[in-house]
Amino acid sequence: MIARWPVAGEIAPFPRLRVDVVEDTRPWPHIYQSRLHAVDRIQRRGSLGTHSPLAVLGQTRCAVLYQPVRHRAPTRYWTGDIWNVRKDGSQLIENVTISAIHDVHGTITHYIAVFRDITQKHLKQARLERRAIYDPLTSLFNRDHFGGALENLLSGLSYTGIGVAVLFIDLDDFKPINDTYGHAAGDEALVIIAQRLKQQTRSTDLVARLGGDEFVIALAGMRSAEKAEKVALKILDDLISPINLRNEHSITLSASVGVAYTEDSQFAANALIAAADSAMYEAKSQGKNRVAMSQRHPSDGYDLYTRLQSALEQEELALFYQPILSLADERIVSFEALVRWHHPDQGLLAPHHFIDIVNHSSLERAYSTWLVHQAAHTAQRFQACHMAVTVSINVTRNQVESGQLAEDMAQARKRHALASPFLNVEVVETAQFHDIDLAHNQLQQARRLGAQIALDDFGSGVSSLTYASQLPIDIVKIDQAVIRHLVERPQQRRFVSSIIDMAHAMRRIVLAEGVETPEQLDVLRHMGCDMAQGFLIGHLMPSDELEAHYLAGATQLFYPLALQAQ
Repeated sequence: MIARWPVAGEIAPFPRLRVDVVEDTRPWPHIYQSRLHAVDRIQRRGSLGTHSPLAVLGQTRCAVLYQPVRHRAPTRYWTGDIWNVRKDGSQLIENVTISAIHDVHGTITHYIAVFRDITQKHLKQARLERRAIYDPLTSLFNRDHFGGALENLLSGLSYTGIGVAVLFIDLDDFKPINDTYGHAAGDEALVIIAQRLKQQTRSTDLVARLGGDEFVIALAGMRSAEKAEKVALKILDDLISPINLRNEHSITLSASVGVAYTEDSQFAANALIAAADSAMYEAKSQGKNRVAMSQRHPSDGYDLYTRLQSALEQEELALFYQPILSLADERIVSFEALVRWHHPDQGLLAPHHFIDIVNHSSLERAYSTWLVHQAAHTAQRFQACHMAVTVSINVTRNQVESGQLAEDMAQARKRHALASPFLNVEVVETAQFHDIDLAHNQLQQARRLGAQIALDDFGSGVSSLTYASQLPIDIVKIDQAVIRHLVERPQQRRFVSSIIDMAHAMRRIVLAEGVETPEQLDVLRHMGCDMAQGFLIGHLMPSDELEAHYLAGATQLFYPLALQAQ
């Protein structure tokens, strides 16, 4: 009854594409019964298991396949996906196309069935869909899904009248765990922390990992901020219990928890997260391992978020520039670009008034694009005047790891026709990258696009040596707090001298921040420091003042700009 039937040797392994031509034009159940008898004969010879793809198809899909074909006259065509099971019990997903073949009189003479193995395609799609929702390490929600789910919780407040609280949790001093026991142990600890958070929350609550050692929880049905604080204290008490790792080490962690509460359905999710984040930093400043409540009024964060949206659209944000001096030839080689907000009511605002909202909201993407293009425009002005001067910008770990930085740089380089290098990308020493290899690759891509990579605030945290050795760093920026007592404290001079020697041994350029006196500059020059930045070199200035002072040619410069090589 079957004109072309694969023999046993052809069936194993099961081919990705198989065509069966069936001569019988009787109803399809009869055809598959005949086909099943043939399969049974092969099974008795031991070639197929009881869960063979062909056997399962004959047993369970004959009627399903017959009905669509029979009822699609006159074309007699059907296509779809079927789920089978292989001999080893694993899932097999096939795309099946069944067509009727007619003779010259229009009578059906054959059916042709084409089977295509699409198991891997489906599994890949399922993995992508899961990755869009869950953190791959802890299986908690990821940042994007948490934000959307929190928006839904907040919109429901208009009906329930009961509040929502967000807990922003940051593990204290987690980096030494990775450095001491290895990243595998650190990942194991994060998984255990995630399990504890799930155990301490209800099914109606939302638990997510934002990345690194940061977690966030949304508590639904909270009737007061006081109740939310009690839950936060209970969670913190559970987190500080000892963790037994598989390598037989036992560690004890602490955490700083910020809590933000609202009963306002109009409160933006990103603003609520930012308020909890700000409270978390307050907990850290109070000594860590504690809970701090946000003091913001619920409408404050929402208003700030919407105002910042408007500020980006109406060009109220602006970059101010501070010069960076090369100590080798006493010329300005770069300008650091720092953002300011021309607020219509409050005047000129520094970043600490608004940057947390930007970096923890959907505004981050638009801000990143704006920042890179503004800096690139200024760099283009220098290059047009034949100056070898770059522009430095501060970026977040999300800008780096998401690939947003590289994407923005590629667009800006093309738009402004820039030569390399045109940008200095400053990565803060406390960035706590989620994936150091991913960060390395993304920063290397930024270098290929025309950036020099600077490690900012070097010496202020525990990650300095790790990042300086594992990331493609070109410039090490010594934190201004380290420079402050450089002249009067011999111990501080020895410390700074050691940083400079170590960086030079690693073939890194050294830049000292916060240079405010000639004495500090002389000491740094004597130590072999490469570059300096601070009020002694120049104050912050807006772009129009930068243009007039350095590019118009009307001012006698104490420190001239570096020239392009001829």
